[in-house]
Amino acid sequence: MSVLDNYNIDLNDVRSDAVDYRFDLDRQFFDAVESTLLRGGNVAVDLKVKKNGGAYAFVFRINGMVQVPCDRCLDDMDLMIETERELTVKVGEEYSDEGDIIILPCDKAVLNVAWIIYEFIALEVPLTHVHEPGHCNAEMAEMLAAHLVTSPEEGEFSDDGDRGQENDGKPSDSRWDKLREILDNN
Repeated sequence: MSVLDNYNIDLNDVRSDAVDYRFDLDRQFFDAVESTLLRGGNVAVDLKVKKNGGAYAFVFRINGMVQVPCDRCLDDMDLMIETERELTVKVGEEYSDEGDIIILPCDKAVLNVAWIIYEFIALEVPLTHVHEPGHCNAEMAEMLAAHLVTSPEEGEFSDDGDRGQENDGKPSDSRWDKLREILDNN
């Protein structure tokens, strides 16, 4: 039995108006879904499945903390996640997934919500995620600073005013000249 089997929702068991489920996600969950973005965390998921005529309304309330790699130093950092998402599930002839509506075959009306939960969490992670200033891995920050060029004095251009030649003696790309003029005017 897989860890992810615990996330199966059998629609045949939803006989009352609404059924509540609770999932507590930890590193074991994120390892099982083979996540590369989310390295772990402690997330609570409250799921309410409500029968609404011929469809089922799934309402996910997700709250907790996930660990993602810092874009600057690559160490793990914690991000708070809080969201509410909805999904409609119907039973039909064959499987179909069209955005916010999933159709399950009549003979197997079981939906595994593990990947759906993972996707809802991943959608809440910002595109860039970095530690607060001063909290990055100091060793990595030093290595990064050693390779960063932040001003012309540090080797980006020669100081002799000849913008047509870079420090290594090779001619510069003329497409950058207009950008350099903008920088010089600021």
